[in-house]
Amino acid sequence: MTLPAAASRLPVLTRRKLFQLGALDVTGGWLTQLAAPLRATAAEKVKPRGTAECVIFVNMVGGPSQMDTFDLKEQKSTPANLDARTTKHGLKWPYGLLPRTAGVLDDLVIVRSMGAWESTHNLAQYWQQVGHGFSSARAKEMPSIGSVIAYELKDKAKPGDFLPPFVSLNFPATGQNGFLLTEGFLDSVAAPLAMDIRNGLDVPFVLPGEYQGRYDRRMEFLETFDTSRKTDAASAPKRFLEWESFTRNAHRMLKSPAIGKIFELGAEERTRYGSNPFGDACLVARNMVKADAGARYILLNQGGWDHHGYIYGAGRGEEVVPGGPPKGPSGIYALCRQFDQGFSSLIRDLQQTKSRDGRSSLLEKTFVVAAGEFGRTPGPLNGIDGRDHWAPVRCGAFAGGGVKHPGRVIGATDEQAGKITRFDWHKNRAIFPEDVTATIYSVLGIDWTKSLSGTPSGRDFMYVEPMSGTNFIGSTEIGELFA
Repeated sequence: MTLPAAASRLPVLTRRKLFQLGALDVTGGWLTQLAAPLRATAAEKVKPRGTAECVIFVNMVGGPSQMDTFDLKEQKSTPANLDARTTKHGLKWPYGLLPRTAGVLDDLVIVRSMGAWESTHNLAQYWQQVGHGFSSARAKEMPSIGSVIAYELKDKAKPGDFLPPFVSLNFPATGQNGFLLTEGFLDSVAAPLAMDIRNGLDVPFVLPGEYQGRYDRRMEFLETFDTSRKTDAASAPKRFLEWESFTRNAHRMLKSPAIGKIFELGAEERTRYGSNPFGDACLVARNMVKADAGARYILLNQGGWDHHGYIYGAGRGEEVVPGGPPKGPSGIYALCRQFDQGFSSLIRDLQQTKSRDGRSSLLEKTFVVAAGEFGRTPGPLNGIDGRDHWAPVRCGAFAGGGVKHPGRVIGATDEQAGKITRFDWHKNRAIFPEDVTATIYSVLGIDWTKSLSGTPSGRDFMYVEPMSGTNFIGSTEIGELFA
């Protein structure tokens, strides 16, 4: 494995490392049943597509500027080095920011008629991750999209699966732009494996082969003196059962000879993906899809898109350093450089890699979404040369998982990318987070009209609500992606 020194060493399974396994953000096992069965009902008869086996959601945390990325609009403030050109698909595209992504447009559908309900990060991120608006009364019980997927697909796990269904990579730790949402009222079957590899791939559940014997002996010794493990499950506390389930499934990961391959990132591939934490996360996501080992929803996060000030750095893609020399790319230049290499390489590799059945590509079996929680303010830059939050318009890129006729655009905006002028789908309104959520469930074969009763609050949990905060919107999948 060829990584920087701090990230290249596989960990030795010391006692400290063994107990660090308990500090992973997995709050329980992902292959166990709920302690009390929930009752499911469907509001209407729909036919989920079931065209994908996995979803990768590239979460552009902070809200990227739509007029500089997927919906380029040249304005007085637009630097010339954004290199606006028209692609063969008829799209105006920022080759100075996203040249490699331009090379995979044949695999993407760009959607420019998306909107958001909220213009503050934590609320908009909540909506993006859960598909529902925030309610303080129910906040602790609402599960995220990934957790619903894990719950729904738990019975479809293969005997050889060693990855949890829900994986989150590099979610920003500060909470400034919101927090990672987890399983809510669902059991630990639906909890995410939350990994932060921004400081290197020191992954405690990757066990070198020479330490397998030591690990087995220690586990056997632990089981001999830990009499609590012999407690009757019928009378054991729920927390104990969750911990026991977590231990078994962490053991499954540790014992799998294939787990190490997922985190083996060669120097050449890392360079192609950008040699940065976002690129590394894209590589890990690709490897998880290729392994076909149980991961069904991968939330792949890239923070830093909140460009309230100096969105173009010093106007030349350089960091603003008053009185000093430039220090390299900053602002949207730095974020786009990372995104461009990692995202385009991910799409290209998925497209060029055959699935295990040899009949289709990995991209055909993987639904990929890239979007932020909202857009940025149109018109002139603000007083500190940046753009603020803008809920009415945001953009996204969609690929794979049954998406047809890539290379096209759905929707259009005005000359400043501040107002949707054409929706281009069967609803005469913007495409909201609920519709994206319904589409994600549909491609995985999940009925998005389902509800679960038996929640702690007593209120049914609807996978996707037909109501917005103000009126009935009839939330539905974005069928035009597949037509």
